[in-house]
Amino acid sequence: MTTEGTLVWAAPDSTAASGAVESAAREFNLAVRFCGHSELFDVLRSVRCTLLVIEFGFDMHPGLQLLKQVGERMPRLTTLVGSNDTTVGMVRAAIEAGAADVLSLPLNPQELHKAVIKLNQSGRKSRGANAQAGTIVTVCGARGGLGATTLAVNLAFNFTAIAKAQTALVDLDLQRGDVAAFLNITPLNSLATIATAPGPVDDIFVAGVLTRHPKDVFVLPAPPRIEEADAVGHDHIDLVLRLLAGQFRYVVVDTPRTVSGTTLAAFEQADRILVMMDLSVPGVRAARRTIELLRHLGIPLDRVDPVFSHVGSGGVGSQDAARAVGKEPILIMPRDDAAAGAMNAGTPLNGAQSPLPVAIAGLAAKLAGVALPRRGRGLLRRVFTREARR
Repeated sequence: MTTEGTLVWAAPDSTAASGAVESAAREFNLAVRFCGHSELFDVLRSVRCTLLVIEFGFDMHPGLQLLKQVGERMPRLTTLVGSNDTTVGMVRAAIEAGAADVLSLPLNPQELHKAVIKLNQSGRKSRGANAQAGTIVTVCGARGGLGATTLAVNLAFNFTAIAKAQTALVDLDLQRGDVAAFLNITPLNSLATIATAPGPVDDIFVAGVLTRHPKDVFVLPAPPRIEEADAVGHDHIDLVLRLLAGQFRYVVVDTPRTVSGTTLAAFEQADRILVMMDLSVPGVRAARRTIELLRHLGIPLDRVDPVFSHVGSGGVGSQDAARAVGKEPILIMPRDDAAAGAMNAGTPLNGAQSPLPVAIAGLAAKLAGVALPRRGRGLLRRVFTREARR
C-alpha cells in the first residue's frame, strides 16, 4: 500500500510499536515510525513526516524543550503531545510550546482518531482559505550594489511587523546567498534540500525546510555551497513559490542581478516586481532592459515598480529616469548609513527611526494596504519631500 506520509512517535526512550498508534495511522494511510527523543531529528531528516507525536515522560521538561526545538527548526510541522499528566498547567505549557493538541496516556485509539480527523479538517480549511491568497513580491536589482537584498530583507520583516502577516523570505541569489549573512543565521536546510529531495516536494516538505528567524520571518536560504546551486532550476522555484504562496500571506524573493531560469520563475510567479535602479546612464539603461524583458514575458506593467536608489549620485534626473523606464518610482531609497550597520550586525532595520527603515516601512504598508504607524508618518513625509527635490 502506498502511504501518504509518516506519523512519527518520539518517546523518552525507544519504544515498541503501539497497536493503537498503528491502527489509527492505517485509517489515514500513514506509515508509522517510532524513535527515542535523542533520535528524533535524524528520523525527521530521513522521512516525510506528516504528523509528529512527542511523548512526555514523568518529567515533562525534556519533552517541552524538544517540542520547542521542533517548532524552531520545523515551524510548520503539526506536532501533538502524549502525556500521562493532562492537568491544566501541563496542557497550557504544551500548547504554548507549540503543540497542536494533547493526547492522554495510556493511549485511547478513539482519542487519537479524533485528534487526527480534527487536524485534517482544520488543515483543509486553512489550505482552502489561503489558496492563491499569498502575495509574491520579487525584488531585483538592474545592477549590483544598489541594496536589493537590504530592501528584500526589510520588506519581509515589515510585512510581519506592520501587516501582522506571516511572511516567507526566499534567497534566489544562489551564488552569493547573502540573506543568511544579513540575518546572522546558520540554516540547516536550503533550496538545495528541495532540489535534491528524494521524493515528492509538497507543502509539508517545504515547511520543514524553512528556518524561522526570532522575529517570525520564515527564511528559505540559498545553498551554503556554490556548487550546490547548479541543482536548483526553474521548475524547483516555480513549485516552491506556489507552495509558499499557499502557506504565507507574503513571500518576498531576493534575486541576483543576472537573469537565469530561477530568476525567470520568480518573475513569472510574482504579483509585484520591484526593479531597483540608480540614476546613472548605465543604471537607467539596465533598468529599461529589465522592464522590456518583463514585457516580453507577458508580465503586465502594473505589476512592475521601479525603485530609485543612490538618488543624486548619477547623471540622470528623477523625472527623466521615470520617462525612460515608463513608470514613476514606487520608492526613492534615501541615503542612510543605517543599512551598512544593520548588514554587519546581522539584524533587520525595522524599528529604527532613520530615513531608510522608515521609507521601507512605508513601502511595506503601501503594498499591504495598511496604515503606517503614526510615529513614522512625519519622518516619511520629510524623507520623500527631501529626496524628491534632489
